[in-house]
Amino acid sequence: MATKKETLKSQVYRKILTMILQNDFEADSLIVESQLTKMFNVSRAPVREALIELCQENILKNIPRAGYQVVRISEKDMRDALYMRLIIELEGLKLAFPRLTKENIRELKEVAIESDKVRASQDAGETLDRKMQLNDKFHLRLNELSGNLLMARMLKETMQLVRRGVTQTMIREYSMELPVSTFHSGLVKALEKGDLDSAVENLRNDILSFEQDIKNLIT
Repeated sequence: MATKKETLKSQVYRKILTMILQNDFEADSLIVESQLTKMFNVSRAPVREALIELCQENILKNIPRAGYQVVRISEKDMRDALYMRLIIELEGLKLAFPRLTKENIRELKEVAIESDKVRASQDAGETLDRKMQLNDKFHLRLNELSGNLLMARMLKETMQLVRRGVTQTMIREYSMELPVSTFHSGLVKALEKGDLDSAVENLRNDILSFEQDIKNLIT
């Protein structure tokens, strides 16, 4: 019974977080428990637990007798997060490099190909959120291969903060266009050749190019 309740809380947590990442709940907007219980057709307990966890992660802020406010991401938050990405990801790559198997590299290559394909697509259904999900998937998987779970968790939280900042800043989704291609394919090719220096350079350039896109968005 306890496991079922915990699982339900996790499901509610993911749904709320997804809606925040997609800007369905906008920055500074208030969310109330009754609204979510009706929306997800669940009791108050798992909703309250999910909201408390989101407050602990500084995604929401509890406003007594009002509800839970979506925390706005500042420009400084964005800059700090992007700097953290450089530190975490470059060190993670160096740790992952001697551990990588052919299967690991094949997996990364598949994600890189899919990501570039979606970025190049003119299909209106391929939303910015979808493109960012694939980008995050590549970077998170590469970092997970470092074997450092704490580092991987920190990167996930950092990338979620960046996504929240992007969606909050945009007036309309098309106000930011991601580059048609990334440095992912070049990074994978470097890994296939066993060239760590080239892999590090491709990863650094990929993060810095995304940082420039963010700077263009917020300035």
